[in-house]
Amino acid sequence: MSFSVIRLAAVLAVVPALALAQDARPPVASLTVTSPQQAVEAALTVSPALRGAGAARQAVQADALQARLRPNPELRGSFENFGGFGGRQENRAFRTLESTVGLAQRIELGGKRSARMDLAARSGEVAVLDFTGARLEIAREVVTALATAEAARRLVGVERERARLAAETLRAARARVEAGRDPLLQAERAEVVRATADIAAERAQREVDIALADLAVFIGVPRVEIAPRQPWFDDIGPNPGRPVPADPLARLSGSPELARLEAAIAQQRANLTLQRATAVPDVTISGDVRRFGDSNETAFVAGASIPLPFYDRNQGGIARAQAELTRAEAEAERGRSVLVATLVAAEQRLALAWRSVEALRRTALPSAEQAARFATLGYGEGRFSFLEVLDAQRALSDTRAQLVEGIQAFHAFRAQVQRLRGDLPAVSPQPVNAPNGSVR
Repeated sequence: MSFSVIRLAAVLAVVPALALAQDARPPVASLTVTSPQQAVEAALTVSPALRGAGAARQAVQADALQARLRPNPELRGSFENFGGFGGRQENRAFRTLESTVGLAQRIELGGKRSARMDLAARSGEVAVLDFTGARLEIAREVVTALATAEAARRLVGVERERARLAAETLRAARARVEAGRDPLLQAERAEVVRATADIAAERAQREVDIALADLAVFIGVPRVEIAPRQPWFDDIGPNPGRPVPADPLARLSGSPELARLEAAIAQQRANLTLQRATAVPDVTISGDVRRFGDSNETAFVAGASIPLPFYDRNQGGIARAQAELTRAEAEAERGRSVLVATLVAAEQRLALAWRSVEALRRTALPSAEQAARFATLGYGEGRFSFLEVLDAQRALSDTRAQLVEGIQAFHAFRAQVQRLRGDLPAVSPQPVNAPNGSVR
């Protein structure tokens, strides 16, 4: 317990300096994202959500400071036998005044102070884990939003390429109609396909704007731009394969959620100990100096008092703490199962997304590109029909879109797995602020 108190004291000493450092940071007007690590770094620097989690942690640390304080002494005073009336008037005015001045101190029994400190330490551990979980959640949200924005931008390219192919097909269809080789209907149908492709490209561009706005919200800046090159998006790494170690709980060893389940049980046990200690009555001792006015003599008075626990023995507080402990244990048992199931499902989806991307890259996309190329060339020569060209071009565009969406899903699942395992993307110690206030 002493180690926990020392650790909390060290954290309390560092927190004000961190708060001053955060207040001293210049406001970020815009952000040009070059990598997920840089985006996460910026979010952890300026995100209001993280500042809120940090404030909650500081509040618990303030409770730890308060828990170490002892009860204040009491200054007491009393004045007797003055201002009498009636009788022989011996007590009239201040001739027989008796004045008593002294101090009283409540002494906590039953280990209340140590129990308070232990509960504060356990609450501090829960708060630190909550703060760590908030950092990981921000990182997951930022990486997922960045992958969504980059995928939306690449889908614009896919739709524009679809529109380009449709325009080429339209030119070929018009040439064949003018040559009398195809009816006018084919040219009209090609015109519809080209117009539809243009609308899809415009819609994809609007999706980019929406995705960038969402990314800016997650990071905590007014505006976000994405650098032209994002090589990380195409890098899906090696096959995730079978997770190692095989035990899901072992793979969750770095998860703050798993650690928080155990920390919550320890917190409730410390609360139960405190409630039981609160049932022990405290002793109040006092020492006074009494002055007798009629004889000018001084005497000392000592006293002690202790409540008699006939009725209130904190039965309700103890019962509630016991119930909270039972609830924490039940939630921990269920939480472990939920975390394991969520991790296993996320890992399986991650492996499936990796295999899908690899299949699209290695097999589906090359075949679709070759089929579309042959169909476009062959249509001008009359070897393929207009419907065959449309099918080949549609298959190529759909395959490209599926590849982009598959890579986006892979990054989202990987971010979720990292979040569950407690892995935070590596960030540099401090962001570099450009002269215009943007982080680059």
